[in-house]
Amino acid sequence: MSKVPAFVELCAGLASVSLMLQGGKYARPPVSRMGSKTGYALALLRVMGLRPGQGAEHYLWCEPDAGCRALLHAYTDRAVMQEAAAIIRSWKDEEPRALWERLRAEGPIRCGESREVARWAWVQRRSAHAKGDGFHGGNETHKIAPDAPADGFPAPVPATVHPDARTVEPPSLPPGVVVYIDPNYQDTTGYAHGLTRAEVVELARRWADAGARVYISEAEALPALMADGWHSVEITSQRIGQKRTFGGTREWVTCSHEPAWRPAEQQGLFGALQPETGRR
Repeated sequence: MSKVPAFVELCAGLASVSLMLQGGKYARPPVSRMGSKTGYALALLRVMGLRPGQGAEHYLWCEPDAGCRALLHAYTDRAVMQEAAAIIRSWKDEEPRALWERLRAEGPIRCGESREVARWAWVQRRSAHAKGDGFHGGNETHKIAPDAPADGFPAPVPATVHPDARTVEPPSLPPGVVVYIDPNYQDTTGYAHGLTRAEVVELARRWADAGARVYISEAEALPALMADGWHSVEITSQRIGQKRTFGGTREWVTCSHEPAWRPAEQQGLFGALQPETGRR
């Protein structure tokens, strides 16, 4: 399978889907974040007709959150990743809770330099393990795989990072460009970009009209696009890893093209019963 000409994430966050497309099935962001699509990345690629490790000639990531955006920039720069990894390693002998509190007290991320990327990533990863007055997770952040280019960071990715998807006009696109949109779900806690449903629909139409295959994650199939003849597929059952427990949120993908794959439908425990005999 040849590389995709371009893969676009208009609400990139940690760019989980891009990382799996570029680095393979086990490539994932070095930190966790609410709403990250790490657990659904494999299913999403299958819906798009893509495979892990297939890669793209170039990526475009749009993300307004300063911390996420700094991490996205780091994905593209080996020197920043290696320096950030060295800084994280230098903290290995410090007591985790005290270090977390000290780094967090420095406030929001200030720039995309190596030390700030390391600090933000370390705080974000630890925050995922902090519960109440407890602090969990040990010092796994400091473990380094022998072939890892950096401490939990992915190999450098050829990408352009932009702060606002609404201001990016799609150029004349070659065949095969794929666009993925993972907005804040309607009536749920929003991300930094705060796109409205109407803005998501407008972005989807704009990129589809430019020739891209467009896929949008939401808790429902988007009615306005379905009325245009778009397609939908539910992937709630396909999450890998910890299952979501909040709010009963379902995962739907609205697609400008027929999905390349759909999850198998689960049959009832006893199958269909014949009405006359009660037998299958």
